[in-house]
Amino acid sequence: MRRHLVSFLKIIVVAVLLTVIYFAVDWHDSYTIISSKDGHQETIYGEIVGPWDTNPVLFRADDASVPKPLQLTNADGQPSVNLSPGILTYFSNLDVPLFLLGATAFFIFVVIINSRWWWLMRANRLGVGFFETQRFAWIGLFCSNVLPGATGGDIVKAVFIVRRCSGDKVRAVVSVVVDRIVGLLSLLTVCSLSVPLVFDRFPLFAGVIWVCALGAAAVAALLLSPRLRRLLRFEALVQKLPLRIGTVVTDIDHALLQYRAHLRGIGVWILISPLTYSLFCLSVFLMDRALGVGLSLTDYFVIVPVAAVAQAIPIAPAGWGIGEAAYGALIGKFGAAALPGIADAEQMMRTRGIALSVLHRTHVMIWSLAGGVLLLLDRQRHPSDRNLTFDSDDAGEPASKS
Repeated sequence: MRRHLVSFLKIIVVAVLLTVIYFAVDWHDSYTIISSKDGHQETIYGEIVGPWDTNPVLFRADDASVPKPLQLTNADGQPSVNLSPGILTYFSNLDVPLFLLGATAFFIFVVIINSRWWWLMRANRLGVGFFETQRFAWIGLFCSNVLPGATGGDIVKAVFIVRRCSGDKVRAVVSVVVDRIVGLLSLLTVCSLSVPLVFDRFPLFAGVIWVCALGAAAVAALLLSPRLRRLLRFEALVQKLPLRIGTVVTDIDHALLQYRAHLRGIGVWILISPLTYSLFCLSVFLMDRALGVGLSLTDYFVIVPVAAVAQAIPIAPAGWGIGEAAYGALIGKFGAAALPGIADAEQMMRTRGIALSVLHRTHVMIWSLAGGVLLLLDRQRHPSDRNLTFDSDDAGEPASKS
């Protein structure tokens, strides 16, 4: 009963988010004329014919039969009207070469991130090959499109790696957990290094990011620091847990502690994260240019990590709704700050942000189809494991259910 209630509440949250997003987006093209005398605004709705980012723009008003050229700037170079394309207009004017460059950057990023998981398993002597790791990771990416949250594919990765490393199931699952922790620390590192670039515009936002980064670092220190563990009497707390839960926590803790001997390598992965995640940010930035959103690359070094963490919340499959809300809100704020004096700038940029999120997420789904093909091939090789799932009563160990 409780499980069904939680699922129902998640559906309600997603429905509310999608409703808010629907009304936050401009679906129709329009432009606004602002009177220089009394500041009166008049908004005309219609349809942009052809490109929206040229001057003049061909615009057909709802009450007109033919489009007319719309001059966006006057003789002094000042805006004469504020043009607000609808979200579908951005998609129809997509710059395909820039989009493909962004897709390539994301593909390289995913391969590198998958290599990090392979290194973590290799450090823990699990004996999983590089290409085998890539196969499991791409299958996880595919399954993340149907499981709640952008990290939902980690559950599938854990199932596959446990089947592969059946002799050491705990260390296999912990490799997935540690990879996710290192990924979170890497995202927070990138964001923490980037927020000084926007501190003058968003000081409160920068402060929240730094507090979250320090909190995550403190939790990581608790997991691995012997002195801090003794100070907090961690082992004594574990012994007070029920026997079955305490045994599972102890096994996981021992598997985590094995990474203490590889802190230098983990530190290297975190230190190079600004280079690694720059490919992710570059991918989003190139798709920004493909759509014509208009933010700078430095802005995306702040926006992308925050949105990535937000859409990992396990509510909707692949974080749909959460990601659009995050990108829409952040790009709306950042874009409005870069467009002073433009009426409804935040609304216009919010529409562009949601369009960018939908475009990038759709392209990720297309990439993930490669994982779907690998999953079908795996099921043909292992027909007895078609119903392999997680049994919540077995602390994450796989069980075959009919």
